[in-house]
Amino acid sequence: MTTDRLIIRYIEETDYDDICEYGCDEETGQYMLHWPKTGDQVRDFIKCGMEAVQKDTITWHEFVIELKASGKVIGNISLMLNGPAAEIGWISNRQYWNNGYMTEAVKSVINHAFRNLGIQRIFATCALKNVASRRVMEKCNMKRIREERSFKAVRHGVEVVFDRLIYSIENNINNMGG
Repeated sequence: MTTDRLIIRYIEETDYDDICEYGCDEETGQYMLHWPKTGDQVRDFIKCGMEAVQKDTITWHEFVIELKASGKVIGNISLMLNGPAAEIGWISNRQYWNNGYMTEAVKSVINHAFRNLGIQRIFATCALKNVASRRVMEKCNMKRIREERSFKAVRHGVEVVFDRLIYSIENNINNMGG
């Protein structure tokens, strides 16, 4: 997939250094359950992401966001399929925040899922405190469907409790302006 400024493609081993820049950063992953990671965890994550798209039935697509101008990988987007529904999530290098890159990339992946993967509905979640992710969801025409107070989850082996928002978008190609 390409946009005016980005290439959105499957994850590769050569993305390791760029992903470690943001994937091992505590501030970047502060509101996420599976980030930050150690360098070894990033390597395993890349390997699993590459293997996932080689399976007969693909249930996980792991994309990276690459700047066309420089070839720099500045983030990644996970798309987890479950029948006609999917969950989307993302992380990006904080040095590139507030440039519209994530909104541009998420819109592209949503369109791809609707047009090419037979997906009918896409969900996304974020911590209530994660205003930036909430704004990406809203800019991608996702609608807030629920707020869960005192949501319990496990982060790095420890139970955490936080307020969580759930957003979704239905497969109506007009949702994304194209």
